[in-house]
Amino acid sequence: MSTTPRRTPVTPARLTYPEPPARMRERLTLVGAATVLGPGAIIASANIGSGEMIFASRGGSIFGYTLLWAFVVAAVTKAALAYSMNRYTVVAGEHLMTRWATLFPGPRGWFPIVFGATSIAVVPSWVSGLGLGIGDLIGENTVGTGAMWATLLIVLSAILSWVGGYDRLEKAQTVIVGFMLLAVAVSVVVLEPNWLGVLGGLVPSLPEYPTWVAQDYPEIAERPTWLELGAYLGAIGGGTYDYIAYSGMLREKRWGMLSRREIDKVSDRFATAGRRGERLPLSDDADEVAKARAWSRVPLGDALISFAAITFFAAMFMTNGASLLSEERLIPTDDQTLTHQADFLTAVHPTFEYLYFVAVFFAFFGSLYAFWEMYSYTAYESLGAVSDRVRLAGQRAVRPYMYGYMLVAALILVWTVGELVVIVTPASVLGGLLMSGIFCLAVVWTEHKVLPPAYRLGRAARWWVIVSGVLLMALGLLSTWQLFAG
Repeated sequence: MSTTPRRTPVTPARLTYPEPPARMRERLTLVGAATVLGPGAIIASANIGSGEMIFASRGGSIFGYTLLWAFVVAAVTKAALAYSMNRYTVVAGEHLMTRWATLFPGPRGWFPIVFGATSIAVVPSWVSGLGLGIGDLIGENTVGTGAMWATLLIVLSAILSWVGGYDRLEKAQTVIVGFMLLAVAVSVVVLEPNWLGVLGGLVPSLPEYPTWVAQDYPEIAERPTWLELGAYLGAIGGGTYDYIAYSGMLREKRWGMLSRREIDKVSDRFATAGRRGERLPLSDDADEVAKARAWSRVPLGDALISFAAITFFAAMFMTNGASLLSEERLIPTDDQTLTHQADFLTAVHPTFEYLYFVAVFFAFFGSLYAFWEMYSYTAYESLGAVSDRVRLAGQRAVRPYMYGYMLVAALILVWTVGELVVIVTPASVLGGLLMSGIFCLAVVWTEHKVLPPAYRLGRAARWWVIVSGVLLMALGLLSTWQLFAG
């Protein structure tokens, strides 16, 4: 009887890191973070059009200053998710969705399939929602309906994104939106808000609808309070549909292990590691550990600057909503989601109304343009984690299918649902809260399973991510229950 000899396992050589940026060698500084700002700027700019301009203003108009704490919590917890996901990608040289395809017990790939598919399913809501927001504003001030203008803008943004003819528009967007945000910052001072009320808003408290909301906006008063709050918090800083793409776009930045020329071979080597509890073959040399920690400061700086900007902008729009719109009993809703915010700028000078219209167009159209490529990365990283064919074909191969799906689904939502807040609430609650919380905890568990101890998050950062995950999950569960129960 013959027997097949057992193969002796081959221990792969330990991998080394390229030299990190000199500014990141010792510690993280503001200047150093600014020099390596990456995909976080895309996430921040995309959120100005949705989270801050609409939901922060709406929250301030309804609940006054009392929700400032909630917007800060949303930004801090989302920053923890963005940093931890991107840090793993930079240190390990692989996307977390790829690791999650084999790490979790059960059928291979169930985690990226379930959470990736859910993220992909809700992305058309943001395309249609932002299209309707700017479409309604244009329709109100010109001719035609909001749905008609939304259709035109969605199709145009898809075409421009496909052919890549956006460079000049993007530069103009940066300048004009920058002027608008500066004017909004000035208006915060001009409107003379109750600064004690602003500070008091940093103290967590349970929100309640004012009596005038039930009188003037009964359809809003019928929405469960925590569902309304969940829509705000999920929108601020984005959701898993953004962060899956965020980490995928790091391949273009070539940070950390991603900058190795043979990264594809590294990924193949890692693909067989971690399945039975073994850790990735990262070097235990002290200099390599130091380089990995230096590289990990790059995504940290990217996340801190980006989410500091998100927090600042959300606080400005919320403060103006509380000090102006709430006093006048005006709520951004229905086809008026962007109309009332013009008052923020006319408080500085009447002619700034025109700046508002131009800036809002560029901000929203810029976000629409960014969504097509961002969410193509979301689809690629989710599907490529479970399909070698998709992974080898690359993100460019996924684009036609994702563009077509987003276009058709978004236009159906525009012409059937037709209201921004209603359209995006499920996406905000599921992707921006519940799944984001699960992702935070999954990152910590993944590090524990496959990274050598020296390469894991430090104690403070680990607790930052864990607490963020618990908070996001708790808020997500409560909001999701109210969404489907009501």
